[in-house]
Amino acid sequence: MKQTAIQQTIVMVSESLEKGGYAKGTVHQFKYTTNQLLKFMASQQIEKYTTDVGFQFLRANYGYEEKTTPNHCNEERLRHLRKLSEFQLHGAAVLKRNKGDNNIPNAFRNATDAFLAYRRFEGIIERNMSAISLYLERFFDYLTAQSVKQLPQITGRHIHGYLRLITGFSGARKDHMMRTVRQFMTFCFKNGHHPEDLSSYAPNVHYEKRSQLPSTYSYEDVMKLLKSVDRSNSIGKRDYAILLLITRLGLRSGDVVNLKFENINWEENRISLTQHKTGRPLTLPLFEDVGLAIIDYLKFGRLKCHCHNIFIKHRPPINPCSSSGMYTLVSNRISKAGLLTGQHKHGPHALRHSLASRLLEENVPLPVISEILGHANSNTTAAYLSISIDKLRQCALEV
Repeated sequence: MKQTAIQQTIVMVSESLEKGGYAKGTVHQFKYTTNQLLKFMASQQIEKYTTDVGFQFLRANYGYEEKTTPNHCNEERLRHLRKLSEFQLHGAAVLKRNKGDNNIPNAFRNATDAFLAYRRFEGIIERNMSAISLYLERFFDYLTAQSVKQLPQITGRHIHGYLRLITGFSGARKDHMMRTVRQFMTFCFKNGHHPEDLSSYAPNVHYEKRSQLPSTYSYEDVMKLLKSVDRSNSIGKRDYAILLLITRLGLRSGDVVNLKFENINWEENRISLTQHKTGRPLTLPLFEDVGLAIIDYLKFGRLKCHCHNIFIKHRPPINPCSSSGMYTLVSNRISKAGLLTGQHKHGPHALRHSLASRLLEENVPLPVISEILGHANSNTTAAYLSISIDKLRQCALEV
């Protein structure tokens, strides 16, 4: 029996997911969702798949409402359907990249290696370099699907097509992707890899930078969260120490998971580290309750192992905690404390933001809050807190 266009697209996307290193469970979920989609289309006698058909399917089968925030399962289904639409329109889908992957086509490799070396020379930290490399790989995936085999073949039409491909991403992510393409095309022109400067075809993506403000928890809620942790067991001791580092010191989850024994100066009660996100040094006081919680975990909770990271997983294999695991840990603890309500965010960032907001309410000077959060300047902190001009004046340091 001859396959329909949508059936052929589903097969091609499935193969792309498998080749792209996606987990078997993810591929299975994609196949299950699209199989249900085919059944829905058959029941409604729909032959051609469109984005509207996808929304109809989600509304009918899973109660999806476009004007509300989708639950986790519907978010996953939306991602599956988006990949179908991407493949239909562009012959490619935006896929993830596993850490350590290197999927630069040979035809683009020399220019890409030179561009990445140039960005490193400019002082871009390695964490951001990974993102830049990822954005270029996605751009090259699209170009390959458009039969572009050499850099000089790239035109403004290709860049505009790529922008349409990434429409489903957030404004901030699209802006970062386009900035990378813009910088890359400028570099290629200046260094003889492309005969034209196509950077103008990669526009700045305008978006509301404060459109999604983090949630905050009151002091009472934070105390309720901390008191809800059972510290009579090893995992409770670990989680309590982690929560204190976030709620009392405002550490990012990436800095918590990377915290090592050498980062703590017990004699001077000080924590010194290089921030995972920015690469900048940060020094904070080690408050007594935070220090005691870490000691309690190290002496009576932490499993014996050769790992240099302070916080480890308590299930084999014994490895350092991960940033994704940190989100799950905090989210579960907030849920167990009975603090989940409505659209309230429930990750480490919400707790970090809660500390910043509380310090602001206590009239702590903005430069001091910036220093605690590890921000490069107070402007970043002001935007982070989305605070009023009046509040800024009240919190300004006297000169």
